[in-house]
This record gives sequence, structure tokens and C-alpha cells, in this order.
Amino acid sequence: MRPTDNEEFSIGYYLCKEFGLFDLDIGIRYDDISRKGSLVHHEDEHHDEDEHEEEIEFFNKDYSETSFAVNFSRELNDNLTLSLGIARVERAPSAVELFMNGAHLATGRFEVGSTNLESETANNIDLNVYYQNNNFSFRGNIFSNQIDNYIYLQDETEEEHEDHEEHDDHGGLILANYLQRDAELEGYEIEVSQLFNFDRGNLTLSLGRDSVTGEFKNGTNIPRIVPARNILTVSYSEENLEARLTYKDVEEQNDIGEGETMTQAFEMLDFSLRKSFVLSNQNKISLSLFGKNLLDEVARNHSSFVKNEVPLPGRNFGLKINYKF
Repeated sequence: MRPTDNEEFSIGYYLCKEFGLFDLDIGIRYDDISRKGSLVHHEDEHHDEDEHEEEIEFFNKDYSETSFAVNFSRELNDNLTLSLGIARVERAPSAVELFMNGAHLATGRFEVGSTNLESETANNIDLNVYYQNNNFSFRGNIFSNQIDNYIYLQDETEEEHEDHEEHDDHGGLILANYLQRDAELEGYEIEVSQLFNFDRGNLTLSLGRDSVTGEFKNGTNIPRIVPARNILTVSYSEENLEARLTYKDVEEQNDIGEGETMTQAFEMLDFSLRKSFVLSNQNKISLSLFGKNLLDEVARNHSSFVKNEVPLPGRNFGLKINYKF
């Protein structure tokens, strides 16, 4: 991508007001954005390979965005709280999405932006529930997000790659274009936890699950949507000791977009132990021992552009020492 010049001016206002029946939170933001960039067009039809001519086209894109969010919350009793959030958020295309036109080695792609992209407009509604009774708690959230002009990076298909491979294979990279289309995201998050008190410390058990689905308005899937997960956590804490064991059950992802491949399910088990010591001069030293992917799973992150080439790290251990003075 050639150099770009970006200027952004934002001003916002936030209000929190307590009424008799509910609490109200309101946020409003205005963004004025200017992005200046350029693209190079090669003119070589009538010249030898060593005599390419370049034509540079300059762009000045201006965007004015207004976003707001409103949240209503109410404590129904001492244990139960409900909240409803409504938001409309506008987002201007980034400089990369507009002016990128070249190799991006970190993603293994030849990425091409579009100067015709319009701003995204997201209309979101979410409902939150929080319940606590003594040492038991429950959290839940469901949301729906309707996005007009959703911007995403679309890989070319194998057939499209074969059509132009003889002329330009883009350095062996996958050709990917920034496109936009109306889309819808829906999902939920839930977590239940129980706290147990002991003479010297506290033990907490929690179980959670989160899931999100993403589709374009024509019914096809948005690429690189994370799969559903179940997460079990056991944590113990004393005055200067913390221990945590986390088990993640990540489901397979077969709701794939065009040009994608499915990702297998995997299990991830992580452990951490931290002990702190206060020295005589009130300085503090902390020792942390951690182990990740203790099951040594071959796991891949579906949202990664290089999931096939670069799996998640295998079983690994580490020791950290932190000294504060």
C-alpha cells in the first residue's frame, strides 16, 4: 500500500441518569474522517518488460459519521438485573480497505482494496441478564446485529485462480478483495459460577458457552466466523496465591463462506499458578508458572488467515518472575 494521509476529528457526549424505574445510559459520537491515498496503474501494453509506465491515481475520501447507543437497566430485586441496549454505529472504511494493493505476507494474500467502499452502518440490539444469590451467579447475553455495507476480505476461488494463473499468480499468494454486502450477526453468551469459601481462600467454579453466527442477506455465510465454545474454569485464590485451570471445548466450524474450508473441533487445557512474596523493604516479587495446551492438541483457529499453515502452539510451559520496587 502506498503512503496515506488520515485525519480524524471526533466529538462525543455521554450521559448516565438514574430514574425511579430504571437507569439510563446514552452515548453519542460524531466522526469527521478524511483519507487521502493513491493507486498505481501499470501501462505496459506497448513497451518492453523493462519499460513499464506507471500512472498514479489520487483519491481524497471524506466521511461524516454519527453513532449513538442507549442502554436501559433495571434491578428487579436484590438478585436480578436486566438491561436492554440499542445502538446504531457508523464506521468509515479504513485506509487498508480503501487503498491496499499488494502482498500482505502475514496473511499469505495479495490484498486489493476498493475506493468505492461506503461506510458500514450497524444496528444492534442486545439483552443482558445478571442474577446473583449468595455465592451463585448467572450472566446471559443475546444480541442481533444488522450491518448494512458490511466490509470483508473475500478470497478468490480455485477456479478464479486458475483463470489468471498463467498471466499473474500474485507471487504465489491468494488474491483477496475487500468487498461489502449487507449482513446479519446473531449470538449469545452465558456463564454460571459458584463460589466456595474456605478458611484460607476461595474456590470458584464457572461454566460458560458462547456462540455467534454470521450470514449475508442472500443466505451465504460470512467468512472466518469463530465457532461455538464451551469453557470450564476452576480457580482458587488466597492472600498471595492464585491458581487457575481452564478447559475449552471448541466445536468444529462447518458454516463456512465461499472459498473457505471447515475447521476441526479441538480441546484446550491451560493451567497457571502465581505466588507473591512481600520482602522486608516492601518490595514485591511474583513467581508465575504456566502450562498451555496440556493435551498437546493439534488445534487451528478458524478466524486465522493462515490456519492451515500455522496451527496454534502445542504443549508448552513457562516460568515468569516479576519484581516490583
